[in-house]
Amino acid sequence: MCGRYTVLTEQEIIQIREILQEISMRIVKDEFEEYTERPGEVRPTNQAPVITSGKGGISFENLKWGFKKWSGAGVIINARSETIKTTGMFKHLLNAGRCVVPAADFYEWQRLEKGKRKHYAKDKDGNLLFFAGLYRDTDEGREFVIITKEAVGEVAAIHDRMPVILRVNQIEPWLNGDISPDDLKTLEYDLSVRPCDDDEPDENQQMSLFDD
Repeated sequence: MCGRYTVLTEQEIIQIREILQEISMRIVKDEFEEYTERPGEVRPTNQAPVITSGKGGISFENLKWGFKKWSGAGVIINARSETIKTTGMFKHLLNAGRCVVPAADFYEWQRLEKGKRKHYAKDKDGNLLFFAGLYRDTDEGREFVIITKEAVGEVAAIHDRMPVILRVNQIEPWLNGDISPDDLKTLEYDLSVRPCDDDEPDENQQMSLFDD
């Protein structure tokens, strides 16, 4: 899913710009012209690079991962593709709140008889991944969620949910509204899933990126 994914490198930020230019998407705002690469993983409530669409072109912005809950306790990090058309928190964002979340890979935990095992999923050819997402404006700034679907392929062997992954030629149609929520449920992407060598203690494994 995407309860965690790898922080982008400086070279990957450059690659994303090149991809957007290749598909003739005009970048009107770029918050990563000066990008300080940091090691580690993107976790819920962290800031992360996100592609949004607006008047005159697209923006490459730094947004917070997770919608703050009405109760004020915790955040919602995923939106189910099967129900985003009818869920009050998400349905209005399909008109003016679509985004794309770039990542090199993501992590998921497989439930075992005793404990869990951490795995990483990535493109089989090493290409960047582009998750379909939704964002909204709040008094505290912009925040985003990642849209999920039923897991397929190798991901299905370890978990029942995974992010909706767009191909490069689907980025613009998704942002422009040409790809519908129903289309998302049928999108497939070939991923390689492997166990991580550095399994972490259970206290760091509690949140599964794509449970929702």
